[in-house]
Amino acid sequence: MPYKPHAAVIADNPPFYKGDIVDYVYGRHTLRRLSSLTEMHPHRLYASDLNDQIDRLTEVEVLFTTWGMPRLLERDLDQLPNLRAVFYAAGCAADFSEPLQARGIEVFTAIEANSIPVAEFTLAQALLSLKGVHRNARACRQGPWVQRDMPVGPGSYGESVALLGVGVVGRLVIKLLGPFAVRVMASDVCLRDQPDLARRLGIDEVVEFDEAFARSMVVSNHLSDHSENKKVLRQEHFASMREGATFINTGRGAQVDEAGLASVLQQREDLTAILDVQHPEPPLADSPLYTLPNVILTSHIAGSVEDEVRRMSDYILREFIGWRDRQTDTQQPSTPSIDPSFLGPRKPKGADLSLQP
Repeated sequence: MPYKPHAAVIADNPPFYKGDIVDYVYGRHTLRRLSSLTEMHPHRLYASDLNDQIDRLTEVEVLFTTWGMPRLLERDLDQLPNLRAVFYAAGCAADFSEPLQARGIEVFTAIEANSIPVAEFTLAQALLSLKGVHRNARACRQGPWVQRDMPVGPGSYGESVALLGVGVVGRLVIKLLGPFAVRVMASDVCLRDQPDLARRLGIDEVVEFDEAFARSMVVSNHLSDHSENKKVLRQEHFASMREGATFINTGRGAQVDEAGLASVLQQREDLTAILDVQHPEPPLADSPLYTLPNVILTSHIAGSVEDEVRRMSDYILREFIGWRDRQTDTQQPSTPSIDPSFLGPRKPKGADLSLQP
């Protein structure tokens, strides 16, 4: 008889989604499957009723969750003495994982699954940008044109795309760029002294921020969400960009000096900024990002949405089955599939364990 751990589902409904987040991400089929594989607690848990339910949860070994996972306090964890693993059907778990890891509770996330649509979004925008689509479309809206006078991009053949940060998303973008004849540049502190690793990843050249902005037609931000990266992408970087170049941000809005970016874009209509993330989100009502014609704003949609979210729960289901099977096989170590540097506690400045070969 397969091992069936005691389990529960826990998640609040986050403000960005108007429905039931658990049903949205997991779906009834996956929830039924998880229930068949575990001794599942009969009711979904919310942070607001955790205190009322906690005395019934002492046997729980596994928690399934997604966006809206509450940060469990020490007193909560004291009441969950048998908790061994948390399965998070979403991306980065740094907001809640530290106290869990401190107690030896394993944290599994779907960060790789959530990174796939971000990488696909980046690829699509990069190829369109190399073609000069957004700048050309702006010119077309001015009325009848003379073809020879219309702005176009250089295309993808032999052109450079620069990635800022080479974590999970960055690596996927490099893989997706593989079939195209583009030159991949990357800026990541952990690659400076690892040329062999950079080559294995498919990177043609490791550069500093200044070179990435000054030399590439497309610059895409994938920096880690850490405090030391706040506003590291500055006005002078954007001012140095090539004519007709594009900046793509699917990382974090706080990493960009948005006032400096807006100032440059006001002066240089040839540039384009595609901002799926901003700081704050959404921008304040008087932000120039709303009115600048060379800014494309999207509402943080690059990550998993609609059908794509089921990839995350499918991923977590497989992770759980692997974890469960390892509990009865003493020859296999039980370790998270995600490098701890993606989970929390926050990694030391300058460290990026995800880049270890």
